[in-house]
Amino acid sequence: MFQQISIISGLLLILIGFNIGILSGFFGVGGCFILTPLLNILGLPMAQAVGTGLFFAVIVSSLGGIKHYLAGNALIKVSFIMGIVSFVGIRISQPLVIYLDSLNLADFYIRILYIILLLLLGFSTLKKKPVILSNDARFNLNPLRLFQKTKNVPPRIQIEPDALPVSIWPIVLIALLVGCLQGFLGVGGGFILVPVLIIFLNMQPHHAVGTSLITIVISSIFAAFLYFQEGQVLITVSLLLGFGSLMGVNFGVRATRNITGNNLKQLYSIFLLLTSVGIAIKSFNHDFISIVYMLCLSFSIGIIIIYQYYFERNNINKTETE
Repeated sequence: MFQQISIISGLLLILIGFNIGILSGFFGVGGCFILTPLLNILGLPMAQAVGTGLFFAVIVSSLGGIKHYLAGNALIKVSFIMGIVSFVGIRISQPLVIYLDSLNLADFYIRILYIILLLLLGFSTLKKKPVILSNDARFNLNPLRLFQKTKNVPPRIQIEPDALPVSIWPIVLIALLVGCLQGFLGVGGGFILVPVLIIFLNMQPHHAVGTSLITIVISSIFAAFLYFQEGQVLITVSLLLGFGSLMGVNFGVRATRNITGNNLKQLYSIFLLLTSVGIAIKSFNHDFISIVYMLCLSFSIGIIIIYQYYFERNNINKTETE
């Protein structure tokens, strides 16, 4: 499918990209947390899937980030800090993938890490209950002791418009972790950033979506360049997927206007958990089943978003206006 792209395979890549674009705009992720393992399931070596996925993340996150910025969902200061700091983490983890690939171990270790992270983030976000806090108490309930110790250390910035300034050090620590995982997993980092920003920095879900996309644009350019230097990026595949995603991302972004923050978190959590199942199926060498499962899962969620939160809700809003 990837060695010589026919008209049919090209159209399939555009369709897959269109669906991932919907997911990207809706959940505020680059889409690579499902695209990278899907490319591996479809036959690409994991290192090549990682590099191709990162190049795709640059394309799809750019439009999504711009749209969320114009919608007022992106906190630019946080995105800029996290994007630049993540370079350090990427520079550490990317050579490790190349080394593991030379030993034919990249597929195994990257899949295992995907499964662990998807389960962890899925359950954590699903159990996260919204808590109304005053500005003074907002960051006093952070569950990580490290963040507890650093939350008041200067310099400080204001994250949310209605919140007191907080230290940049928790943000720096998150960016380093995300950068390491981004370079290793070949993801834009949104599927990690969105729940982390919500859970550990108490950021509003819609702000977490926009902020993560802007961060992804900055960091993915650097990560994709490193993989391109190693010859691990399939430009044509990324461009076809990116072309499809640019048509789909607008639907996803607009659909976020018709869903509450709590429902967005619940749907996102369920999607993460179900995605981990597909990767596990691939790990047991059930290639055909894993391909069917992952395609059905991603397209099903995309259809739900379009029907339930785009067309149906927009029709309701038009009826109420009339």
